[in-house]
Amino acid sequence: MCPENDTPQDAQWYEAQRWLWHQRRHARPGADIWHLRFHWQTENERLWRLVQEGAYRLTPMKIYRRADGEGLAQWTSPDALVLKWCALHIDNRLPVHERCEHRRGNGGYVASVRKVREALATEAYRYVFRTDIRGYYRHIRKKQLWLQVSRFVTDRRLLPLLEQYLWYSVEDGGEFRTPEKGIPKGCSLSPLMGASLLYHIDCGFSHREGIYYARYMDDFLILTKTRWQLRRCIAQLNDSLDVSGFEQHPDKTYIGRITRGFDWLEAWFEPGAAGLAPRSLRLHRERCLRLYEQACRQGLTHEESMTRVHDYRKRWLIHAGKLLP
Repeated sequence: MCPENDTPQDAQWYEAQRWLWHQRRHARPGADIWHLRFHWQTENERLWRLVQEGAYRLTPMKIYRRADGEGLAQWTSPDALVLKWCALHIDNRLPVHERCEHRRGNGGYVASVRKVREALATEAYRYVFRTDIRGYYRHIRKKQLWLQVSRFVTDRRLLPLLEQYLWYSVEDGGEFRTPEKGIPKGCSLSPLMGASLLYHIDCGFSHREGIYYARYMDDFLILTKTRWQLRRCIAQLNDSLDVSGFEQHPDKTYIGRITRGFDWLEAWFEPGAAGLAPRSLRLHRERCLRLYEQACRQGLTHEESMTRVHDYRKRWLIHAGKLLP
């Protein structure tokens, strides 16, 4: 069942291990990652054997409650390891269009913002349509995604794991449920699945002449030269989303002239001006306030709470600086 170019504990397996160690390096005491790391010598062989035999079974995701009551769903550490290994193996097997700009190796949000700025510098476009899908991950149709996956992935080790991933279960305080729609947001497979599922939309717009098109996960940006082009593009996108069971998010949709300004991936675009989007600045201020309040509730002093906020601001400023010209 193993491909000829695979060997026991292949490169992807060890890359997944390093990724997991790094992702959960700050896990709370008693978290299962520490058990896995302590017993890695034996668990490594056992998990690998189960995966190769097609006998590995994912456990339900567990809901953990934060101090503010918000729930966070998380895979067990062994499950996260196996799913990351799957993601590394199918990375180049599922179709992902070059205009899907969050795809691996495409430069990420910084490159996407730069490309938009370069397109606007040509002064060829007058109108903008910017939107995203309301609850994209939550509304993905499992059977539709499974048809896409099973068409391009034939490895018999991967398919059972991918099927379990799609029809995942969640445990919340002893209650179990299996969502009828959607895929888990906190999973290394999900960005790749989300990128590939809308491949047909990317293809449709990439063949249109006289427009600029970009997608970043479920965010869409279209620049056109004429109002007629804009209307046609809006109708085309709406039709494509409707067929797949999606709809635009009304609060995150903007249609109008470029001269009025618009946001894309936290950056603000306006003739003669460049900066961060007002929404991005507002969310940053709210995040700083929440961090301070959480630190105070945990018993930290004012100085300690402000240190935590300053550390976050330093990281945010580095991120924000990459969006500026």
